[in-house]
Amino acid sequence: MQANPMRASDLRVHNQKMVLSIIHATQREGISQSALVQETGLKAPTIFRIFSALEEEGLIEATETEFEEGGVAKKGRRPVNYVVCRDAHYSIGLEFWTAYLSIGVFNFIGDRIYSGMHPLPEEICADEVLSLIVSQVSDIIRQLNLDKQKILGLGVAAPGQVDLEHKRVAYYPRIVGMKDIPLVEVLEGQLGIPVMIHNNCSALAFSEYRHVGYQHNNSMFTFLLRTGVNGAFVHDNAIYANSRSMTIETGHIPINFDGPRCSCGTRGCLQAFLQDLDPNSVERRLALFEGLDAKLREKDPYALRTIERAAGYLVIAMRIIKRLLAPQSFLFVCCSTLVAETLASEVKRQIVEPDAFESDPPLIFATDYDPLMTQKGASDLVLQEYFH
Repeated sequence: MQANPMRASDLRVHNQKMVLSIIHATQREGISQSALVQETGLKAPTIFRIFSALEEEGLIEATETEFEEGGVAKKGRRPVNYVVCRDAHYSIGLEFWTAYLSIGVFNFIGDRIYSGMHPLPEEICADEVLSLIVSQVSDIIRQLNLDKQKILGLGVAAPGQVDLEHKRVAYYPRIVGMKDIPLVEVLEGQLGIPVMIHNNCSALAFSEYRHVGYQHNNSMFTFLLRTGVNGAFVHDNAIYANSRSMTIETGHIPINFDGPRCSCGTRGCLQAFLQDLDPNSVERRLALFEGLDAKLREKDPYALRTIERAAGYLVIAMRIIKRLLAPQSFLFVCCSTLVAETLASEVKRQIVEPDAFESDPPLIFATDYDPLMTQKGASDLVLQEYFH
């Protein structure tokens, strides 16, 4: 049976969203109507009507462009490029985990107009976290005097495993009561704006993939080492989720069933092995290996051995991930640039062993954790839903 053809009104909305998303992607450079005709295959009169409608709605505006005449760049009316209007819409990106709540607000062109970090009390429970999110977001909206009608939504980068289908935090053991929490339903009901949810590692990976400029060949797996460990896979500009629409739990890949007890209740998880290397940071709610910088600069044997062992555990997990997902690159995000780069260097050394299934080792990147990147990734989730 053939699918029902798209109605004319739906087709107009689809084409308008498609054109707007392309204009948005050009950021400050903008794009001309003629270039959109070439890129979309739509006819020039259709593009003209769409541009007129978008201008009338206050979503796009013409911008000054330059064109070359005799090899010299000159100001001119043609071609006229269009960009999105920066204050046409806003999006909010939020992340929380055991230690912090982080919030960023972005205008439509992607400029960050607000950013804030809020430490969380050690004994905070799930209901208190939700109440804090509501109060902080509400205060920021009032502080910035934002029109709620212009807010496309709030993107929440939540810790632990996230149920994307039912829009819940499935489980995060480091916050009391953070299990099967209907986060989207609660926040939408109290804030009155659309809410999107994903795992915080996924939001960070999405942002690093899209905005940093890694030569990742459109396929990058990101490890986030904080108090716990997680990973996310972004391929062809999409975040991977499993067949049950759940985010993946890389930190709980079992690498040795005789290993230490993990917070998930089993033994031998990747996270348990890595936390066992640095139990003091876990107890103090610090990122793993925080404080090793000075010792690494001094080439301290204990610090180097700690990173060597951490790399060994990660390489085991990487080999499993390579068999299942075949990412072309890996990114390690750690507490500092030095820790991340030292870990990545040791991973590179260990992973070059012969592999019957893959002749070339994957590309390896490293960076320090930046909460602003996760804010941006969570905001991008809102834009992705808007342009969908």
